[in-house]
Amino acid sequence: MTTINGVDFRQVGRDALAAARAVVDDPDTWGSLKDIVANVTEGLTRDVKLIARRKDSGEFNEDDARVFIEDQKMIARIRIRSVAIVGLQLAEDIWNAVAEVFRAAIRKALDWSVL
Repeated sequence: MTTINGVDFRQVGRDALAAARAVVDDPDTWGSLKDIVANVTEGLTRDVKLIARRKDSGEFNEDDARVFIEDQKMIARIRIRSVAIVGLQLAEDIWNAVAEVFRAAIRKALDWSVL
């Protein structure tokens, strides 16, 4: 299980996937996006684990983590936009839904506002 300071990031990933699903009206569009969005949430979970380890070791401060997450946000947006049927606004809405769920979880787990 991926739990950091009492935050279960498997559940966070499920919640983020549900939040993303809620912004996609068309079942066919969601069908083409679900695996990509799930992969994005899994990647964010791995990223949070890495940040937590680097925070604990003193390698990362909050600014380092914020820069790292900014790079990951760009990658996530590009991956979501790579599905040809997804417009830029829908891709942004999907990302914002996922990010909002992770933002609260990261704040609780790390006590940092990096997303």
